[in-house]
Amino acid sequence: MQGFITKFAAVYRFICVLILIIMVLIVFINAMMRYMLNSGFIATEEVLRYLFIYMTFLGVVEVSNSRSHIAVTVLTDFLKGRVRTFVYVAGYVLILYAMYVLLDGTVMYYDESESSVGQVTGLPFRVIIFSLLFGAAGVFIFTVRDLILGIKALASGEEFPPRPVDEDVEAALKTLAENEAKEAQETKEKA
Repeated sequence: MQGFITKFAAVYRFICVLILIIMVLIVFINAMMRYMLNSGFIATEEVLRYLFIYMTFLGVVEVSNSRSHIAVTVLTDFLKGRVRTFVYVAGYVLILYAMYVLLDGTVMYYDESESSVGQVTGLPFRVIIFSLLFGAAGVFIFTVRDLILGIKALASGEEFPPRPVDEDVEAALKTLAENEAKEAQETKEKA
C-alpha cells in the first residue's frame, strides 16, 4: 500500500509543478507582450484563475499527505498513548465524512453545471468543479492511509501520529539539563 501512496503523491506533486510552470510561463509571456506590443492575451486572467484553483486543491492534498496542516493541538498535546491515538482516529473518521459530503455535493454540482462556461475562454465550468473532485479524492486517499495506520497503532498500543520533534528545542533542553547538573555538582562541591 505504501508504494501506491508514494506513487500517488508523486503524481500529485508532478501535476502541481507542471501547473506552476505553466502559470509562470503565461504570466511571463503576457507581461512581455504588454511591454513590447502594448497588448496581451485577454484570456490569461481566466486561465490563471483556473490554474490557481487547481494549485490550491493540489496544495491541500500535499499537506494532507505530509500531515503538515495547521492544527490546534491544545488537547492532543496533553493526551498520551492510546487515548491520543483514539482521538486522532476519530478525527480521521470525521475527515472522511467531510470528504464524502464534499464529493457528494461536488458530483451534484457537476451535473447541474452542464451549460456553464467561462466568460472569456468559453471553457466549461466543469473543469473547475473537477478540481474539487481531484482534491477531495486525494485527501480521501491519504486520510484512509492515516486511518489504517491509526487503527494498527491502536491495536499495537503505539502512539499515532508520531509527535513532531524539534531538534533545536531538544538540544536546548539537553544543554539546560547539563548546565543544571553542573551547577548542582558545583554547589555540592562548595558545601
